[in-house]
Amino acid sequence: MPTSVPQMLYIAPGDPWDRWTNSGTTVALIEGLRSHGRLYGALSRFDTDLKELHGRSQVRHFMRRLQRKLGIVSSKPGGDAPTLSTDERGELLGPLLRKLPEGSWVMYHYAIPVIDKSLPIRRVLFQDMTVDDAVKSAGFGWGALSKQEVDTQRAAIIQANRDADAIVSFGSFVADTMHAQYGIPKSKVFALGGGPIRRWDHPVPADLDRYKKRQILFCGRAWERKGGPVLIEAFRKVRRELPDATLTVVSAGAPPLNEPGVEQFGHASDEKLHELYRSASLFCMPSISESWGIVYVEAAAHGLPTANWDNWALPDIVDHNVTGVLSNKHNADGLAEAIIEALRDPQHLMDMGQNAVKRVREVLDWPHCVDRLLAATMPDALEGRQPVWMRPR
Repeated sequence: MPTSVPQMLYIAPGDPWDRWTNSGTTVALIEGLRSHGRLYGALSRFDTDLKELHGRSQVRHFMRRLQRKLGIVSSKPGGDAPTLSTDERGELLGPLLRKLPEGSWVMYHYAIPVIDKSLPIRRVLFQDMTVDDAVKSAGFGWGALSKQEVDTQRAAIIQANRDADAIVSFGSFVADTMHAQYGIPKSKVFALGGGPIRRWDHPVPADLDRYKKRQILFCGRAWERKGGPVLIEAFRKVRRELPDATLTVVSAGAPPLNEPGVEQFGHASDEKLHELYRSASLFCMPSISESWGIVYVEAAAHGLPTANWDNWALPDIVDHNVTGVLSNKHNADGLAEAIIEALRDPQHLMDMGQNAVKRVREVLDWPHCVDRLLAATMPDALEGRQPVWMRPR
């Protein structure tokens, strides 16, 4: 229904209606905007038409799944048809933007727009780390680019961030790095966080025996980037201090580990993950490069505190010594010390688990993430309600 109220067009990095696009964060934010009456529509930047602007076509979705199963893949998204792209003068995006109510926003999620300054709209860029940080960690494809390619893309990304009206990210650290590396004012960057995708909204009983087991849980498909090898190194140190400690690894990318005290799963269903989250004593995934990490929040929702380093987004998710233990020594020794400190005190571990559940519900869950997005873009939609920020702005 046409409206004059400012709304948001969401340009997603993949199918915006798919549960797993960007680990599930995209559809959670889109549905949250819709619940406030502020979603104009959502598209993938690879879409070749506007037929799914307001929701998924089940027939098209079925055909895509069938094509994937049969191994039928286009040489590029959409075959030879023009994609939506992010050029605001493009033949698909341009006319669409001109239909938006005045003062509306376009969210470019992991996309850099070519801006048409004649349009009476505003832009918000979703950026979860700087180019410098991505290159340094060799993550997300940046490690394969030449210096010239990196420099060219970096210049375009910096300019786009400077031209945008607002920037949103998962973690608060992005405001610091963008200010230091891009010269972006910190006040322009808003950290949204991310809630659990595998939800657990049931009560989590205070069960001391659970935390006496000293069972550590790791969940991460990308074994190297998620810090699997350094966790194994740290776990060997933990076992020297606490011989009854065990480690459960859920990772499709992990090699056969054959380590004493380690149980390994390549894949786990949602039901199995719920079981593991509910029965473990401590969560640990020491990512080498991590802009957020939904699994930390899922673990917390199940009463599972985290032991980790105090870098990347962890200080947003974990309140040190309240919902978990964080180390400022970013190596295997520091990780082992944090794990040992947590496991030595089952009572404190249980208390931190209860506090972790509370933090998810009161700070990290999706309604709060959507409130923070609205505060950054359309604060009138909050009707005077103040968002809960993960850390003071």
